[in-house]
Amino acid sequence: MKESQQSMMQHSEVKIRLLKLYLERYLNILSASRHFGDIHIYDLFCGEGIYKDKDKGSPIIILETIKDIFFAKKANGNQPDKFNCLFNDIEKWKIEKLQTEIGTRKLHYPEIGKLNFFQIDYRNLLPQIINEINSLKKEKAFVFIDPYGYKDIKVADLKSLLQSKKSEVLLFLPTQFMFRFENKGTPECLVDFISELMPVDQWPESETGIDFIENLTEAFRKSLGIDYFVDSFIISRDKNKFFCLFFFTSHIYGFDRMLDSKWKIDEEEGRGWEYQSENSLFNNVEKEANTIKFEQKLIAFLKNERTNSDVYQFTLHNGHLPTHANEILIKLQTDGKLSALNSDDSKARKSSFYLNYKDYKNEPKRIKLKIK
Repeated sequence: MKESQQSMMQHSEVKIRLLKLYLERYLNILSASRHFGDIHIYDLFCGEGIYKDKDKGSPIIILETIKDIFFAKKANGNQPDKFNCLFNDIEKWKIEKLQTEIGTRKLHYPEIGKLNFFQIDYRNLLPQIINEINSLKKEKAFVFIDPYGYKDIKVADLKSLLQSKKSEVLLFLPTQFMFRFENKGTPECLVDFISELMPVDQWPESETGIDFIENLTEAFRKSLGIDYFVDSFIISRDKNKFFCLFFFTSHIYGFDRMLDSKWKIDEEEGRGWEYQSENSLFNNVEKEANTIKFEQKLIAFLKNERTNSDVYQFTLHNGHLPTHANEILIKLQTDGKLSALNSDDSKARKSSFYLNYKDYKNEPKRIKLKIK
C-alpha cells in the first residue's frame, strides 16, 4: 500500500483542509436557506477515515462538520435540514474501520440524516449516484472524488453529475503523473481522458506541471461551457511536483465560497499551496493578496459602464474575492478615477459597491461603475 494511503502526507493534509473550509462555508449557507431541502454528500473513495498517524481523512472531516452545523442550528431553536451521507470504498476493511471510528467518536445520530456505506467499484456505483442527483428537487448535492489514480475518471461522468445543476464536485487528480506521461509514451488512459476534452492532436504542449494544470483547467471550462464555473487549487508536494484539486459548480455562490476557502490557505495568490519546512523564515511573515494583475484587468473592464453584478461576476471569474475588488475600487474612487452612480443616476454612497451574492441576486443593477 502506498505511504499516502497509510499516513497523511502534507499535500493530503492541505487537500482535507480545503475540503473542510469549503464545507463549513457553503453547508452553513445551504442549511440556513429556506430555498433548499436536504443536503446529500457523497465521498466516493472515502478510505478508512483515520490514517495510521491518527490524522483525519475526508469522511471524518465531513461528519464532524455537518454534526457541528446541525446541532448549532438546533441549539438556536431552528429545525435543521437533513444531511444524507454516502461513503464508498472498494476495500471492505476500510469501510469496516470507518464504521468503527464513526461509532467510537459518536459522529452521527439518526436525526442528522441517512448514513450509507458501500463497498462497490466506483464505476459500478456512479450510475446510481448520477440518477439520485438528477432526481433531486429542492435538495443540493456535494460530491468528493479522491481516486487512487485517474484511469476511472471520465469527463462524461463529471458532466452527468453536474447536468441537473443541483450539485458541486470536488475532484483530486494526480496531475504530476499525468504531466510526466504527457510526452513520454502517453498511456491509453490519459489519451482517453484528453480525447473527451478535445482532439488529442490539439492538446497544447505543457512545459511544466503548472502548465499542464492550467491547460487542463481551461479544457474543462471549454468542455462544460458558460453555465459552469471551474477552478483549480494546486498542491505542491515537492519541488516541481504538482497535484491539483478541481472544483466544478453551476452555482455562483458555491464558487464564491470555494474561492474564499482557497484564499484562506494561499493568502497571496489564492492559487495553491507549496511545501515550506517548519523552520522556514517565511512561515510567520504576514502575507497580503497580490492583486496587481487583477487591478489592471479590472480597470480595463471598467472602461465600459458596468453594474455591481457585472463586477461581482468578473471578480470571481478572475479568481479573486469581492474584498479585493472593493479595495481596488475604493482606491480608484479616492483618487478621483472612478464614477459610481445609483440606478437613477444619482451619486452612489462612497465606498459602497455591493459586490456580494445577495445584491447579485436581488439588486444586480443597484449601481453603475465606470473609469473616468
